[in-house]
Amino acid sequence: GISNEELQTENPYDLYPSTPAATLPTSTTSEIMDNAIYTTSSPTTLNPSTQPTNEPSNKPNHEPADEPSNKPMNEPTTGSPIIKSPTPAPPSDTYTKFYVMADCPYDNNERTNLMPRHISELSTDADFLFHLGDLQYAKVDDCQEYAYREASAILKKSPIPTFVLPGDNDINDCDDHEHGEYMWEKYFHKPDEMWEDGPPKHSLDVTRWGVLDESFSFLHKGVLYFGLNIVGGRPYSDAEKRKRHKEHLEYIRWILYEKMTDEDDFRVMVLLGHADPSYYHEDFFEGSDGFAAIVEDAGKPTVHFHGDSHEWYEVEGGGFELDNYMRISLDGESVAPPIQVEIDVRRKNPVRVSRRRSDLDVDCCKYGWPRHDEL
Repeated sequence: GISNEELQTENPYDLYPSTPAATLPTSTTSEIMDNAIYTTSSPTTLNPSTQPTNEPSNKPNHEPADEPSNKPMNEPTTGSPIIKSPTPAPPSDTYTKFYVMADCPYDNNERTNLMPRHISELSTDADFLFHLGDLQYAKVDDCQEYAYREASAILKKSPIPTFVLPGDNDINDCDDHEHGEYMWEKYFHKPDEMWEDGPPKHSLDVTRWGVLDESFSFLHKGVLYFGLNIVGGRPYSDAEKRKRHKEHLEYIRWILYEKMTDEDDFRVMVLLGHADPSYYHEDFFEGSDGFAAIVEDAGKPTVHFHGDSHEWYEVEGGGFELDNYMRISLDGESVAPPIQVEIDVRRKNPVRVSRRRSDLDVDCCKYGWPRHDEL
């Protein structure tokens, strides 16, 4: 173990902001378990095209690509035991814990074994779970109803409020995208509100938009969340894609500059979406009116979680050389449990991420991110 004295002298990232001593917590104890630090303190609507391309893609690239998504795994994945968090102190109004997962279930082994196990192991003291989309492998499952129904049944067993975003395999890559939209609306329409036999409900003030109410935003404990319908692969309609991306940017600006009041101050921003940004997403991320420019203007730490690539990697700067932007790609295909994210906005380095297994490391955010001195 590491003593409190060693943590204070050796940890390269100061966990508290520069504050006069009189305002700091009167006592702090820390426990380090493999990849996670746990600290307790004293109180202190669109018209899409009808011609899908049927060509999903999950590999990151910056040029148009016609290759399909990665072929799903057929064997059970084994690994180190899940890291179990110690029982935390009652969370304050500055602390949030949530889980993020993506690109599963992709085959029957994931539907029967891996994903149900991961859901059953979620901690009930977390605030919510986000699934970033691709709840089937369209090339194999062919967007048949059973795939939507079974994925929905698994997520309904989540012990915490659950939000679900579409991936390209859920709608875009279906031979008939209108059928995909129908299936999505039937099984995943506002699951955090509409699933009567599902996870517990929340009391969040959620703003929604999109033809399926699939995109959303809310403010919670000093963190502003944006969950967007941004999918991987070649879009079935470039016009529909551009219209959808434009709507996202309009809503983001409206929320930031008009809807929010002085009392709605936030310290951290979280972007959730399926796609690994590529050539098809430049109209959303780039340019003077794009999301990267919004992040730079806001000046708040922004962490972006996505699926699509089926592999873990971290991009400091988000690919735009911004000190306040971190982009993280999730493993997918149930090869790892949902990641755990902890955000405490009172801290100088508020974002901590754990992959919840001792053999799976996190470079950027193990002890807190951003790494610089100012929030």
